[in-house]
Amino acid sequence: MEATPRTITLVNARIWTADPARPHAHTLTLRDGLITAIDETPTGECLDMQGHWIGPAFIDAHLHLTLGAATLSQCDLTRCASRAEFEVRLAKHARALDAQGEPDAWLIAFGWNESDWHGEAPTKAWLDGVGARPTVAWRMDQHACVVNSAALAHLDTSPIDGGEIELEHGLFREQAAWKRVLPAIPALSPAAKRANLARACQHLHALGIGSVGSMEYLTDLGEIDLAMREALSLRVHATVLDRDWPLETPPTLPKDSSAFFRIVGMKSFADGTLGSRTAWMLDPYADKPETCGLAMEHTLQGKLAAWMRAVQTLGLSPSIHAIGDHAARTLLDALDACADDPAPRFEHAQTLHPRDLPRLAGRFASMQPLHKADDARQALARLGAERLERFFPFRALVAHGARLAFGSDWPIVSADPLLGIKAAVTGLDLDGRPFATAHSISVHDALVAYTRTAAEMLQLPSGVLAQGRVADLVVLDRSPFEVDWSTETPRVLETIVAGRSVHRSCAANALQTAE
Repeated sequence: MEATPRTITLVNARIWTADPARPHAHTLTLRDGLITAIDETPTGECLDMQGHWIGPAFIDAHLHLTLGAATLSQCDLTRCASRAEFEVRLAKHARALDAQGEPDAWLIAFGWNESDWHGEAPTKAWLDGVGARPTVAWRMDQHACVVNSAALAHLDTSPIDGGEIELEHGLFREQAAWKRVLPAIPALSPAAKRANLARACQHLHALGIGSVGSMEYLTDLGEIDLAMREALSLRVHATVLDRDWPLETPPTLPKDSSAFFRIVGMKSFADGTLGSRTAWMLDPYADKPETCGLAMEHTLQGKLAAWMRAVQTLGLSPSIHAIGDHAARTLLDALDACADDPAPRFEHAQTLHPRDLPRLAGRFASMQPLHKADDARQALARLGAERLERFFPFRALVAHGARLAFGSDWPIVSADPLLGIKAAVTGLDLDGRPFATAHSISVHDALVAYTRTAAEMLQLPSGVLAQGRVADLVVLDRSPFEVDWSTETPRVLETIVAGRSVHRSCAANALQTAE
């Protein structure tokens, strides 16, 4: 993507740079996709920003770009409040597939969460309304799914380590969902994937996002790379999700990279999720005392540290999903046995025993504030009151010197960084109720986590507004430091990547017209 070659100076702006050496400015000069001057005599074309707030374009440190792109054409079950609503949405999507002339296409749905109807997980009986069409409905965390009888006929239902199958209910969890259900779902065509990806980039730009750390399988990376060569406007630093490779024989990775695409890491899963009661806990679940969750993959095999060292040998960052406090402690033990460079990434870090907090000093904790807002609705039931101090301890992590990098895990939850900031600074759950507010952090710390630290963790050239850095900016209608986050959020007026506008809201268009 080429930047506009002319020189432009943004004037009359309230600029927050995320640069500790120079946190605030009033003018910014851009040329060839770079920042060439800050608070110097304006040169070139001057653009009056009318006092609006400018900061580094947001970075989503952890999402699933191709998965999120795919959901844009799937059945959305997010915030279903009842079984009836669940079934109505599935039936409507099935009729749409019929109208499109796709009688044999699988119906894929996503986003259900039993917390939304305060009941149990759905069963295959909830999918009967779609008839003989194979149907898979993924829980919002993508760690569990429910399938109908037509889909079951295509699946291997034998037991699997690190996974659970409730055949009578059509429920598959963890490795059973990923290695039994996922491979059976027919793949989209490359053309469909590229079209979805273009829509996903525009969706993220509208949220003020200019760069992402994306978790991707090798089979999908080819599609991302092809789209990047054609017109990718989003900086994508990818982490490879393929885990089934011998430690002594790493997979062959794509070599080509550019200013907009690069592979920076590989990922392993130490456990599951709190919502599915598969996060690996030190103590049993309060609402299911017969289980402490599940250890998975290299952690289950006792090979986590060895896997991390193998990834670092490739010059890549090992990224480890760990949500339960037992998984966290095991991961920290493995970190102590590995090198610090390339820096490992502690993904999620949702529950941490207090004595383990100091061990994250100087280490990257890649966290998702909206997961706190979502899981808060079931955290008390899962953990019990005595363990809530371990739940998303943002403030304690900052105090102990952990390097927080924020993301969303989209499409698991919304990719909107403004909603993430709201969750981090207010402690409000998705139902608007305050929860564990003692763990909340300042707006400044949340902004740094969505910009500078995320860039450092993902080795991105963005995240800070300074001379010589890339011109990736977000323009907001109000300063985030002056908003009452409990009742309002700023609006994204414009997103600029490499000096070019990739999103401009109607309000911003009106401002341009008025000049």
